[in-house]
Amino acid sequence: MADIKKIFLTQTIADFMSPECDMPYIKFVFDKETLTDFINHLDSKDQYTYQYGIESIKYLLDTYKDYHEGKDDIYIKVHDPDKFFSLLEKLIYYNSLKKERKLRDFNNYIRSIWLRMSPSDIDNVEGFLERQLKFIMNDSLLPEYKEIMKLNDKDVVAFRVKQNDDWFETDQNITFSIRRNMGSIFDDQDYEFPAIHFGFAKEDGIKKCYIYGIQLLSKNQDEEIREELQPIRKSLRNKHVSPDFIITLSLFLDYLYDHDIRDIEIPTLQVFNYPYHEHLSSNIKNSYDGYTEEDKQRIEKAIEDGEYSNALFDYIHTKSMVSRFVDKQDDISHNKTERFIEIFQELMNKNPNIELLSEPFIEGENLKIHLNGKTDILKDYQKKERTY
Repeated sequence: MADIKKIFLTQTIADFMSPECDMPYIKFVFDKETLTDFINHLDSKDQYTYQYGIESIKYLLDTYKDYHEGKDDIYIKVHDPDKFFSLLEKLIYYNSLKKERKLRDFNNYIRSIWLRMSPSDIDNVEGFLERQLKFIMNDSLLPEYKEIMKLNDKDVVAFRVKQNDDWFETDQNITFSIRRNMGSIFDDQDYEFPAIHFGFAKEDGIKKCYIYGIQLLSKNQDEEIREELQPIRKSLRNKHVSPDFIITLSLFLDYLYDHDIRDIEIPTLQVFNYPYHEHLSSNIKNSYDGYTEEDKQRIEKAIEDGEYSNALFDYIHTKSMVSRFVDKQDDISHNKTERFIEIFQELMNKNPNIELLSEPFIEGENLKIHLNGKTDILKDYQKKERTY
């Protein structure tokens, strides 16, 4: 456990304070005994990391003082430090087994998982870590690839992807795709639907799926397949959400039902999501504004001429990040709350097999549903096989 405490102090907390990550709004409160003990987990011979550790302890002491003086802020109160670090260590251990990496390589993961926290998670951080551990332990409940149905002469397939360690929603997602086989696996044409970020946890003896987000990760959408999908897409068209988001959710719920998973919980509020993207927007904007107009023209000209260098790639990356994140914190927050709920509501309105157990913000913070059957959203749109 000494190693995880050292990493937590010298990397995680240090990152929260750094201008690069800029995440000062994530504030942990430990008891005085734990704060005093932290110094024993630093290596004074390593002056580089030792100094980071000392600054982190000072930061945690200031947080402790602010918390007990009643300063208005959001605090993550660690009720049981031994359990907290034990769970964090287990999380990294089981992650490392699956990814064949060492403890120190998981700093991004340790720094980022807190961005998934709901209000109740903040009140019970140990319970939050226990659920994250369940997600890791149950990540094989679904196969990594499976052909789930035929749609005329095409296959509807499911891809389950284990993500990078610093993805904020969950550690894995699933994407459904309609595949048109052109003769060999290398010639397949796909129409990919948005990906679903999820995790499994068994709670009170019930297998439950937590869905944290639906996100368009691929623009791989074959035009011929898209045209064939138009009847169903038109029938689902509305002012709130794209039909593809409704279709992919429908396919996922049916897939869960087929695997005997009937209870779904949707965390509708990730507390640190907005401030994270607010700070991220500011950092990216500052980076991009660091390029003068002359710099931009020179770099754009070099790109047109086919030149390659690290400086060019840095510029291209920064420019792409501007369009994705600068001043987008309100849109991102909307996508993770109101629009996310609207996707479920649209599907529930169209299918009686989806039972609403609790409404968010009225009967708790999460949307809870139970599956009493399948939605079969694509069933009525299969064309009859041609006969010649």
